[in-house]
Amino acid sequence: MDLSTSHTNARNAAARLPALQASFDLLDSGPAAPYVELYGTVRPAPGAAPGGSPLVTVTMSNPPGTVDGALFRIDLTVPIEGQIAVAGGAVWARIYDGAGAWWADASVSDEAGSGEIKLQVVTLAVGAFVRITSAILQG
Repeated sequence: MDLSTSHTNARNAAARLPALQASFDLLDSGPAAPYVELYGTVRPAPGAAPGGSPLVTVTMSNPPGTVDGALFRIDLTVPIEGQIAVAGGAVWARIYDGAGAWWADASVSDEAGSGEIKLQVVTLAVGAFVRITSAILQG
């Protein structure tokens, strides 16, 4: 069977939502709340060692957000905050599920930028708090 372009596009879109829900379910799995670690190092290959200590660990709410089926994305519940342990400029994030397993890496920016995770400020000082103001993970 040969499918029209519109038929192929409709099938692809229909397959995205179950995959996105499976991603969200994995993020929400485990005995604890999922969390985000922000890093100031060069972003490594997916799942590779981060190349340094996290600047801060931010615990998400449980459940961590919602699936937006119309826009095919996961919207994390924000704002969320964490106390900064290491000073530096946040450039990327590693996301862990509720079992503490690596789930994904994401870009980070200030609120005016295009990061998947947006912060009030990306220059972090020890002892201060960082606030994630937006976290949208396209599926």
